[in-house]
Amino acid sequence: MRALCPEIQHPGHLAEASGRGFSLIEVVLALGIISFAIVGIIGLMPVAMKSAGDSMRETDATLIARGIFAAIQSGDGAVRWVPGVAGGVNLAASGATAEIPYRSDGVPGDDVEGYIARVVVDANTGQSGLSRVQVDVSSPPAAPAERRTTNSFVTLVGF
Repeated sequence: MRALCPEIQHPGHLAEASGRGFSLIEVVLALGIISFAIVGIIGLMPVAMKSAGDSMRETDATLIARGIFAAIQSGDGAVRWVPGVAGGVNLAASGATAEIPYRSDGVPGDDVEGYIARVVVDANTGQSGLSRVQVDVSSPPAAPAERRTTNSFVTLVGF
């Protein structure tokens, strides 16, 4: 005759079967640890996003300054053509300044989310025919000056 309840005939059988799974406490602890890790990762997302944005702005500022320096260094004479500056930049005039608005894609032009490049010439280097050129790239242009992020770049240019 067949037994209707096999657990009664083999009492150790249930203990072996339940030993292979996880208890409720183990599952709850595992979920708690995973939840804690996920909350930590999500908490780092704003920091990572800010860092990525800062890095992109610094890269754009560097490319804008390099473009301005390349335009200045490729010219001849004391007055050098720079995109976005009417009349060019006079390397012989100490204190000569020019402000150039740049779009967010790095092309000269107005853009609320772009950049402002300020070119300042200092001809008082102590060496005739040599000027110090500083380019300050600030963003965003719509923000007050004290709230902008500014990157400064300097080079010497002979003329």
